[in-house]
Amino acid sequence: MRTYLWSAVLAAALLPGAAAASPGVSGSLLQAPSLMMPFVSVAPTAVVAAEVTAPPTLALATPFVGGVGYRPRAYRSRASVMPTTTQVHGGFFDPTEGFSPGFVGGFRMGPQVDPRVQIGLAVDWWHRSESTTLDLGEVRFPAARGDSRLLLSRASADLMPILAFVQISGDENLPVIPYGGFGAGYEWLFLTVDDYLTGESFQQTFGGFGWQVWGGAGIPLDGRTRVNGEVFYNGSEVGSDADVYLDELGAVTVRDVVQMNGLGMRIGLSWGF
Repeated sequence: MRTYLWSAVLAAALLPGAAAASPGVSGSLLQAPSLMMPFVSVAPTAVVAAEVTAPPTLALATPFVGGVGYRPRAYRSRASVMPTTTQVHGGFFDPTEGFSPGFVGGFRMGPQVDPRVQIGLAVDWWHRSESTTLDLGEVRFPAARGDSRLLLSRASADLMPILAFVQISGDENLPVIPYGGFGAGYEWLFLTVDDYLTGESFQQTFGGFGWQVWGGAGIPLDGRTRVNGEVFYNGSEVGSDADVYLDELGAVTVRDVVQMNGLGMRIGLSWGF
């Protein structure tokens, strides 16, 4: 019985190759009563079906081209969604009426809705101070000489625009990237005057609609940082209401208006994240 069992297993293992090489041999194996009689109805048929269908399945599951397996690569963009760009700058602003040039500094910040289009908020601060003195002549000190001056008055002006803006830039691959922008919003002007001869002080706050337009160019330092230089024009008319008494009209409200129109220049650093 053990001899018949091993003979049947051997015949099942050799059956596909034998059938392909010599059909006669395959037939003789299936018809041998002394070898296959105990297993003719089950084992040979199942083994033949498994051996015939398995090789094509394995060949299709793992294709090879030139001996190297192929697997499709999945690509995924790592670009940020609406990255935020910030610019910090400094320069000067020269109003055309009533004021001398003064320092200006500020920042712009907002999302990049497109690689070439940014929207956001711009804040600037312009400062100018002046003083009136009286020269009293030369003063001698133990190791030096100096001038003696009497401070008569001091005045300072501070302008603060807060604007919503849109800015359009050139292609990021350029060595020098041009850009231009426009902003509109509200501007405040703070005036302070101290008269040291009379002991009087004056403080007043002005406010009104303002706008800016600018154009410049940026030089990329790396993928996220640029050095920018720009020229801008600020246009605004700020005012302040005061209640006064006039002999002809009595108590009335007077509006004081200051024009803050002029050109300026800013240099700054911008970066995105």
